[in-house]
Amino acid sequence: MLDQQIEQIVGDLTDFHRDHQAGLLTDERAALASAHRELGVAESAVAYHRTLLASLASGARPVDDALLDRIRRTVHELTEATTVRDARHTHAATALEAVRASTPPPGPADSELTAHDFAVLLSLVRGGTLRQHLHTHRVSVRTKQAQVVDYAAYQRLEKHGLVSRDTSRGLIVGQPVTLTPAGREALLGSRRPAPARPAAPARLVGAWPASARHR
Repeated sequence: MLDQQIEQIVGDLTDFHRDHQAGLLTDERAALASAHRELGVAESAVAYHRTLLASLASGARPVDDALLDRIRRTVHELTEATTVRDARHTHAATALEAVRASTPPPGPADSELTAHDFAVLLSLVRGGTLRQHLHTHRVSVRTKQAQVVDYAAYQRLEKHGLVSRDTSRGLIVGQPVTLTPAGREALLGSRRPAPARPAAPARLVGAWPASARHR
C-alpha cells in the first residue's frame, strides 16, 4: 500500500532509487528513499521468519523438544522483526508526508508549453546540473550527456514546477537537476496520441453529390 502512495508522488520507484544513489534527490526525497529502502529490508525479514515458521509447523518434522524450542525462537524473532517493520513503516509514512508538503502544485497544461520546452524537458529525463561559472558568473545547465540546455527554457520549466534543483549545493559546485513528478507526467502527456478526428458523415443515398471543383 505504501509503495503505491510513494509511486504516485515520486514516479517509478526504480528510477527514484537510482536517482537517490546518484545523489540527485532533494533532502526530503532522499530521506524518503532511505526510509523506503529500510522498510523493504524490514519487510523481507518478516517474510523470512514467517516462511520459516510455516516450514517448522508443516508437519514434516517430528514434534520434539528441539522442534518446539526452534518454533519458540522463530516466533520471538518474528515478533521482533514485526516491531521493527512497523516502526520503519511509520518512519517512511512520515517521510512521505514531508515530500507531499514540499511537492509543487500540478504543472501547466500542454498548451502552455512549446515544442522547445518539451525537448528541453526530455533532455533532462536522466538529470542534469545547474552551474555558475566561477569567473564569468554565467549560469548554464548541462544534461547527463553533457548537452547544454537553453537556460531560458529551463527557467520556464522550473517556474512551472516541472524540474527542481538541489539548492543545498552551491552554484559554483553545481546543483543537480531532476524532473519532478509533474514534469514526468507532462512529458508522458506529450507522448500520448492525439484523439482521432471524427469521420465525415456518410452521404445519404439519393442526395445531390457535392459540387465538383472548378477547373
